[in-house]
Amino acid sequence: MQRSLMLLMSVVMMICVGNVAAHSKELKGTYGFTGSDACLYASGGFNASLQALGTTCSSSSSDAGIRIFNGNSKGTGTFTNRSTSITPPPTVGFLPSAGSSEGSASFTYTVSGDTYTSQNVPGTDTGTVLTGPRKGQTFKLEGVPAATGLISADGHTLVTSILTPGVETITYSNGDVELRICHRSRVYIKLDAD
Repeated sequence: MQRSLMLLMSVVMMICVGNVAAHSKELKGTYGFTGSDACLYASGGFNASLQALGTTCSSSSSDAGIRIFNGNSKGTGTFTNRSTSITPPPTVGFLPSAGSSEGSASFTYTVSGDTYTSQNVPGTDTGTVLTGPRKGQTFKLEGVPAATGLISADGHTLVTSILTPGVETITYSNGDVELRICHRSRVYIKLDAD
């Protein structure tokens, strides 16, 4: 009897683990997210060792938005977000300031077990500055590094972070170009039913 009970429990556990694995591989749905960024800006760009050249400043921001994973075989999706940022003193050559923006992009993603990676599709990461010194300008963001994340057992919570820094380029509608390196993290909560 005890052996039969143990065998039955093993089968049930295997089914549960299989269902969790199958669910996490789907990664489909609408997720709300919040997160934070911190960025280093350099007027002269960055050298091969990722050291800032020229005049530098830093900023930090908080972000909130919606990310939709389509759950298709190509692993595609879209996101929209709002961001509030500050550029604190001392910022030689820059006035300390605050601002906000909204943006959107398409992305691709791959899932492996309980982890996934996500990469913005080049040319789709665009937005508008809502407040601050650049109010009314539009922008395009290129070069955002891939984000790596974990998927909860039920697939309802995701987390991501940029694990490898890279130089990002922001081009504004007035022709200004800024180079930066950022670190970011996000927490995602599933908003729709399974």
